[in-house]
Order: sequence, then structure tokens, then C-alpha cells
Amino acid sequence: MGERFCYRCGISEDEGGPLIDGLCQVCFRKENPVLLMENEINTELCQNCGSYKKGGVWVDPQSYELDELIFEVADNALLESISMEERVKDIKIVGKEELEKCENLEVGEALISFEPVDWHIEHFPAIITYEIDVKARIHELQRELHHEKKEVVVYVRQTICPRCQKFLGGYFEAILQVRAEERKLGREERDEITKLVEQKVDEIMRRDRMGFIQDSIELEEGIDFYMGSTKAARKLAQAIKERYGGSISEAYQLIGQDRMRSKGVHRTSVRIRLPKFVKGDIVRDKKGNIYEVERIDGKGMELMNLKTLESEHKDWKTIKRDDVDTVEHEKMNAMVTSIT
Repeated sequence: MGERFCYRCGISEDEGGPLIDGLCQVCFRKENPVLLMENEINTELCQNCGSYKKGGVWVDPQSYELDELIFEVADNALLESISMEERVKDIKIVGKEELEKCENLEVGEALISFEPVDWHIEHFPAIITYEIDVKARIHELQRELHHEKKEVVVYVRQTICPRCQKFLGGYFEAILQVRAEERKLGREERDEITKLVEQKVDEIMRRDRMGFIQDSIELEEGIDFYMGSTKAARKLAQAIKERYGGSISEAYQLIGQDRMRSKGVHRTSVRIRLPKFVKGDIVRDKKGNIYEVERIDGKGMELMNLKTLESEHKDWKTIKRDDVDTVEHEKMNAMVTSIT
């Protein structure tokens, strides 16, 4: 077989290494670049809450410090925009030192490192220039790895995310109604429940971005929390029930029509009704036993028998089965009996 030559530069196979698709080693790398990214990338962050799109979904940032936030958003946009030659199947992001030391890779593997080399983040759009460094192997006959460098500019612009648009527009999907059976909520209960709701909302919003409290209104009979999502309202109702006991119910109101899906749009009212009992109440069961309520929680009540002065715990099923009820008109007599 006669000597073969690179059809692009004319170098012989003996000098230019094994030909790949008719190209010498150098020309093969030049004709088959592995890094196919655009020179400029545009991305956005919410000016109200700092969230940004990741994998097509709005997410909350890891840092709320503005400088760190801008780089977090830009780094994410850069990583999501990485585009490689189709023969690259396995991409690994590494530090610059590890990439520089790499001399061999399996076919289809690539290492990428990147770092910002220039930035202007004093005002928006923030502009960050990255240097991207890539090593890769896409053919088994390659003697040297592809080694490519490129500068990419990321523009970070401000916007308002869909959640904040709804929040600022007064949107709410559900109403969490906190009430008590046959009584009004006390001041201490109101404060405790409000604190519990605020704590739980912080947890809920890590998974449900629409789980915000749009508004809260104190009424004579209880509190209404206007929630961004029905799911969040249900979780809060369950959290209140686990802490104080009670029952949960739902009601639905037709507020409009979804023309795209030809379905009605409903607003949900989630009602948590706390037990009628409060600490200090005097209660009686169907056997005539009289107790003072010492403690109430999601599992039941701690009761002190005013005859034996012994405490016992009754769960909510037992309380219902034993027809435990308040005996306000006997309260004074019962207290006197307990003393004597």
C-alpha cells in the first residue's frame, strides 16, 4: 500500500500520525472541535426574591449576597449552556490543575474547567467573562487529546419570576381558616399558631415556591391565612392538627374558567377546627368522672382526676368514645371538691 497523505494539509501519515477519516492528527482536531458553545449567554435572576432558572425551573439561590448571587446565576447558566460534539458522551467538571495534568482519556470522555477572568457586576446587566478549558478524546486513533480554550460572556439581567408576579399581584390559591369548636381562639393560641405557621412556611417554601402567605387576617372567631398554594394550606393545617389536635375539612368555590383546559378554576378553603377544650377546663366523661385539663396536644389530653388527683392521658379517640365534655356550671363545685 502506498503512503497516505492528509487531504487537508498534505502531510504524510508517517509525519502526521495515523490518519482519521483522511485527516492527520492536527487537522482532525481542527476539523472536529469538541466545544460548540455560543460566545454569549443571557440569563436572568428575579430582582424581588433572587431566584433563577435551573433546569427550566425557578429555584431559590444558595446565597442572597448580591455578588455571590450573580456569580451563582452566571455559573449555572454557563454549565447549562455547555454543548459538546456528539461523540462526547461523558463530561466531567474539574479544577484547572486536574485538567492540566490530564494526559489520557477514554474515547467519548471530556474534562472541562472554567473560571471567571473578567467581570462587571456593579449594575445590571452584570457581565462576567469566563475562560473555558476542555480536554477530550473522540476517536480511538487519537494520539493527542483535543485541547480547546474559549472565552464566553454571560449577561445576567433582572426580571420578576412568576411567583413574585403572582405575589405582588395579590394572588392566592387557598385560604387556611383556623377556628376552634364552640369557642373563640384565645390571644395566646393566636400568637402560637401564627408563629407555628410562619416557621412551617419557611420549610414548605424550600419545596413549594408557591407556598407563600399572601396575607393574614384576624377575625373574631379565628385567623385566615391567604396561601399561594392549596398544598401549602393543607400541610399547615396538618401541622396545626399535630400540635393541637382538631379536625380538618375543605370547601371549594368556583372563581373562574380555564379556557385552555375547559375546566373550572376553584379556590379552596382548608379549615382546621381546634378542640373545644383548653388548659384549665373542667370536663366530665360518660361515667361521671370529673377531670381538669392539664395539657392538650395532637395526640390527646392530659387529665387530672379531681377525685383521685391522679393524671392520665386520653387520646382523641378515647375522648370521643367516652363522651368527654366541659361542665362549666360545675366548675366551682368540682374545684372545691378537689381541694377538700
